[in-house]
Amino acid sequence: MGDLQVHKTCVRVNSADDEESRDEVDAELPKKNPFVRGSDPRVATCRGRLQTRRCQLNQEINKELRLRAGAENLFKATTNRKLRETVALELSFVNSNLQLLKEQLAELNSSVELYQNDSKECLMPMVPLGLKETKEVDFREPFKDFILEHYSEDASAYEDAISDFMDTRQAMRTPVRGAAGVTLLFKYYNQLYYIERRFFPPDRSLGVYFEWFDSLTGVPSCQRTVAFEKACVLFNIAGIYTQIGAKQDRKSSAGLDGAVDALLRAAGALRYIHENFTNAPSVDLAATTLLVLGALMTAQARECLVEKLRLQAREASADLRRDFELCLDLAQESAHLANTYSQLHEKMQTEGVFSYVPYSWVSLVHVKTEFYKGASTTGTQKEEEYDYAALARAHLAEALALYEEALRLQRMCRELRGKEALSIVVRVRVERLSKERAAADERPDFTDLLDAPAVQPSSKFQLALTPPDFSQYRVDDLFKSLGPIAVFSAKRHWSAPRLVQLQKHDSRRHRHLRDDDEKIRSRNSEKRDRSEDNSTYYNQIIRSDEKYTDDYEKKNRVTKQNGIYIHSYNNNFEYHPKVLDYDHKYEYRKGEKERGEKKGRERRKEPLRRAASEYNMSSRDEEGFGFSVRGDAPVIIAAVEPNSLADIGGMREGDFIISIGDKDVKWSSHEEVVRLIQQATDTLTMRLATPMDKSSLKASPESPRQSNSNQGSVSAASTASSGSTAVTARSSARRAPSWNPFRRHTARDNSSHRGSHTNVIFR
Repeated sequence: MGDLQVHKTCVRVNSADDEESRDEVDAELPKKNPFVRGSDPRVATCRGRLQTRRCQLNQEINKELRLRAGAENLFKATTNRKLRETVALELSFVNSNLQLLKEQLAELNSSVELYQNDSKECLMPMVPLGLKETKEVDFREPFKDFILEHYSEDASAYEDAISDFMDTRQAMRTPVRGAAGVTLLFKYYNQLYYIERRFFPPDRSLGVYFEWFDSLTGVPSCQRTVAFEKACVLFNIAGIYTQIGAKQDRKSSAGLDGAVDALLRAAGALRYIHENFTNAPSVDLAATTLLVLGALMTAQARECLVEKLRLQAREASADLRRDFELCLDLAQESAHLANTYSQLHEKMQTEGVFSYVPYSWVSLVHVKTEFYKGASTTGTQKEEEYDYAALARAHLAEALALYEEALRLQRMCRELRGKEALSIVVRVRVERLSKERAAADERPDFTDLLDAPAVQPSSKFQLALTPPDFSQYRVDDLFKSLGPIAVFSAKRHWSAPRLVQLQKHDSRRHRHLRDDDEKIRSRNSEKRDRSEDNSTYYNQIIRSDEKYTDDYEKKNRVTKQNGIYIHSYNNNFEYHPKVLDYDHKYEYRKGEKERGEKKGRERRKEPLRRAASEYNMSSRDEEGFGFSVRGDAPVIIAAVEPNSLADIGGMREGDFIISIGDKDVKWSSHEEVVRLIQQATDTLTMRLATPMDKSSLKASPESPRQSNSNQGSVSAASTASSGSTAVTARSSARRAPSWNPFRRHTARDNSSHRGSHTNVIFR
């Protein structure tokens, strides 16, 4: 055997000389590797170190919160004054530590420069979202117990599936910043669809807890619902998209288009969380926070559009200041962007958001508001009543004042003070406007007192959020062998699978029937003419019977009673189920009834009124199991004939066929199950499960409803043989037929005999 080719996810790390070494994953690797892995948390990249530090801060905040909760409980419970003073002092230390840790986490969230592009040219920084951290969850024991208890399956057969799911979740904790990381998160999210329906019933808890840390505050939240897990995964998807958008090269049109697409996808994911998940236990998943974060991503996407418009304007016009219409469009777009950031800044000032959103984000939004207000101050219309030179100087003064205000706001924030790129962008604008104003102020006059008219905000772009496309990332159900999820799920209930064995005849019985059939056919008998009187025919048979022994007489005795010739026993055919079949032994001779020794209750028998004919007899070789099936995956018992082998064996209408023989048929089609049943000649072995939900008990319209069927009964094994109990059970439920031996049988009567002439009825 040749060596198997193993594909591994390789993480390529830049050289140590690079200031911002980051992990890059080949986009083709996930196509080759069936198990997509996350990034290695041990790789010493800037982003990896940042996320590791975030995890450490979350753990420390969780520890301090537990200490504070214990100290508060002790303070409430104790009455000792000295102990209360000690606990109060301890509480003050804990609160101080918590405040310090939260400030460190806010500073960590303010490290936006690590997520920006590696371009040497300074640009206005974008705000990305940090990923939520989670703890590892062990699903082995809860899933195994639930498989054994609910599905009645061997839990050891699903160890690989459980391990694959746990590996996917472990890799999802550290996704790479790129298409591979987004794919991994989406596939895990889609896998949760199957996991929730397989293992999380709505009426009780499985004992699995999902613990996630808040991305903004670091406070842990723990819940038992899969919906909380889904919301956190979607938040991380939005976070990855924001990091992808911030990473794009915004000096090119392609990079700006990629940034706009990623930011709109992030805003769409946040909007999806807001619309589909309620009662969030953490601050970052609260409705107000999600709206603010979504508005922030939308504003940054619009900012990229303004930058693209400015880039295209520079490429289209050599001297941008001479193109008045183009300058006006840029001014209105910048004014619209400034208005958007101004509204966002007001939302961030609300009580439910300002205390949790990092202050550096609020300050950066305020800086961008003033910055783009300054960028919008340019010429408005040609038909202006003022002098163009005076109007230009007024706009220059207004823009210079706004840029200086942005620079002042940047210096006032401790986190933004160290953002060199932001300082350079604003300072370059201030220096350029200062030079232009100095050149325009060669002839000072009183026009400096003129106020620049406000530019009306307007935009030619309408942004549409991109919702998450879950269908793009299809996954296979890891626990598909449990059965179709529409039927075999955690919210439905059914009985434990029971073994049902149906046996029609044994080989000895077949040989005996064939021998008797050959003996009867070897006898020389004339063909009966129905158009003439039958008395001559039967008198000949009666006279010929006198030379046979008593043993033969018991089997093939022909007697005359009430004017009707009756064959007392037929060796090859049995009575039709609607023909009266007595449980006790009676002999009718010369119109008199001879009664022998009987056990049990005695009852009076009326004379048999009908002779056996070709319509009320069916060959034993054609005897069926007595049930019909319908549907696909799983195939369901559609109807069970009364007193048939299936009825005696314990089959009920609506049962699911779990397996036939050794083959599992939960996913088999109708035709495949029919073929397997037809291949069973004399013995049919099946495992059946009876549904206990009312919605699953849908009777077939072709079968009559049984009033005495017990759908909830469960038996370990049921075996029925047609040679012993089948005939006896049938006789007790039969009704005496009508007296007209010459009545023509209609198609309706033949349809009622269908169960005796066919092997298995399949609908």
